[in-house]
Amino acid sequence: MQIGTVKQIWRYAVKSMAGEQLDSCNIGPLGIPADRGWAIRDAASGEITTGSRLPLLMQCGAFYRESPNAGAIPHVVMCFPNGVEVASDESNVNVRLSELLDRSVSLSALQPASAPQITHFDAFPIHLLTTASLEAMARLNTAAMWDVRRFRPNLLIETHDGVEGLVEFEWSTVRLGSVELKCEMPTERCAMATNAQKGIPKDPSVLRSLVETCDQNLGVYASVVNAGEVRVGDVVEVD
Repeated sequence: MQIGTVKQIWRYAVKSMAGEQLDSCNIGPLGIPADRGWAIRDAASGEITTGSRLPLLMQCGAFYRESPNAGAIPHVVMCFPNGVEVASDESNVNVRLSELLDRSVSLSALQPASAPQITHFDAFPIHLLTTASLEAMARLNTAAMWDVRRFRPNLLIETHDGVEGLVEFEWSTVRLGSVELKCEMPTERCAMATNAQKGIPKDPSVLRSLVETCDQNLGVYASVVNAGEVRVGDVVEVD
């Protein structure tokens, strides 16, 4: 059944920083190449940290200097909230990040494809969200800003007129372009969705509404059944 079209494609060069929109992309077994290719590691714990622990990360943006290819993770340029840009190949990048976050951290890249696979995903490689779900939540909480950037999907699907509600919870298979995805589980939300971003205010009511309405979930995680290319405007079919 045709449900809509691909409205936006998002890739997140640095985990928890704002993403970059793409007109098209290849989707492989591990999702969009170099999605969450970099992450911030806490020096004290040695763990990858996120916007839940360090909300200021979500006010930063990041983009790749060149397109990812052949499993390599390109250098990334990070845009701090004050407009300063810092690149991953600068000698003092970790010092700059630590000063910004007021905590000792380092920038960590994924291992190359030839190494044992380590990913920075929360659960599965693709995250889907629909305009129908955003509109449903906006009707329930009219005071909040239900901006797609709060929820960080890889693919935002614009549903056809008449399609309403949290429709992606009902899907099992999604086909778009030459790609086939298997819906694995709803996407559980945390305080990250309430944090301030550029042009988006902090709003705890967002999470409260999700808890009360849909067990704290919005959107779905998916795995890749058939790899291929996806473009903005591609028809989306679901089972």
